[in-house]
Amino acid sequence: MKAFAAAAIIALVAILLVGIQQYRVIALRADVKFEAGERQKAVDANLESQATITTLRAEAQRNADYQKDLNKRLQASQAKAKKAEKNFEELKRNSKPVRDWAAQPLPDGLRGKAGGGNKDSGGKSRTP
Repeated sequence: MKAFAAAAIIALVAILLVGIQQYRVIALRADVKFEAGERQKAVDANLESQATITTLRAEAQRNADYQKDLNKRLQASQAKAKKAEKNFEELKRNSKPVRDWAAQPLPDGLRGKAGGGNKDSGGKSRTP
């Protein structure tokens, strides 16, 4: 009977140890499954971040290219404006029709207004 009782105790201990090991395996499988899910979420988030980074880099490059183009256009416009101003100044100095027009006296009605708003076109109200 002692042998039978010892065998039963050994069998119970063995079953208990197998049960504990089985519980650990199930718990580890659940942990592995959870970790795999979290890993996949992290990979997906990383891929989305990489796509966003790529998009932002492309947008930054487009903005830089656009800024360069705007700077070139601005410089071209400034050069064109300087050239037009220079041509205008040369025209004022060198054009006989412009000089003749500028040499003409102002009409009487404009002289009084240009002199400070006097309605007296003869300028009699002025004192020397």
